[in-house]
Amino acid sequence: MEIHVKQKFTALTFNSAFFGFYAHAGFAKGLSEIGFHPSKITGCSSGALIGSLVAAGIPVDTMTDLILNLRKKDFWEGNLVTNFVKPIRKGLKNYSGILSGRKIKGLLKPYLGHKKIEDLPIPMGISVSNITKQTRELKTKGDLIDRILASMTFPFLFEIQKLGEEEFIDGGVADQEPIKELILDKSIRKIVVHSVRTKKGLSEKAMIRAFHSSVQIIENETRELKELLAKHYKKEIVRVETITPYIDANRLKHGKDAMEEGRKSAHHWKKKILAST
Repeated sequence: MEIHVKQKFTALTFNSAFFGFYAHAGFAKGLSEIGFHPSKITGCSSGALIGSLVAAGIPVDTMTDLILNLRKKDFWEGNLVTNFVKPIRKGLKNYSGILSGRKIKGLLKPYLGHKKIEDLPIPMGISVSNITKQTRELKTKGDLIDRILASMTFPFLFEIQKLGEEEFIDGGVADQEPIKELILDKSIRKIVVHSVRTKKGLSEKAMIRAFHSSVQIIENETRELKELLAKHYKKEIVRVETITPYIDANRLKHGKDAMEEGRKSAHHWKKKILAST
């Protein structure tokens, strides 16, 4: 029998990862199984989605069922013809992506409704990239689904999202693991970071390879700075990495395996995760 103890001084972060919500959901399930309950959560992109579901108190089995039952038609909009015509119809000046995000909002509404971030049972922070101000921000207030979608707005795949008069794209462009605020938070002593990586190497397509590499270079540099900041403030960072098969909109069949890998990661790191600070 597991003894569930709330980790008063431990926060949880889910990183930005392309279709990483399978492994993140599995990790969340594994954390529940080992009796870990964070005092605060932050997330980015797919991590913002899973982190928000956890922070909202959605039962872990309900969350994993939602993710495992996901099909391309549940979030994909249009077809080859309409997606080819869309840039022409909207004009290149206004075109910013294939998907509007409308279907994702509809998918999440039965679970998250009109919840606001500030009203969640567990304090939540959602990382976004504000292209109007050209800054990275951690949203802790406002409509939850709108902020999740803004954080998931992968460039060129999703249309730029507007919150008020400002425009936003995927938080992972600027910061794949939003832990800065947690490091500076006096109530937090330890931060558990779940990172999802795939077995796939660099793309053969030059533009995609350049974009992904640019984002990763930024992440590598900022990670070193975060480690220095954490050391200065005497905060412990527990990094848990889950390696999964490559998943995209046409390879969702690998999702179940990725979820199980995430679950196993939580159990593998149980001692370190639950250790007192």
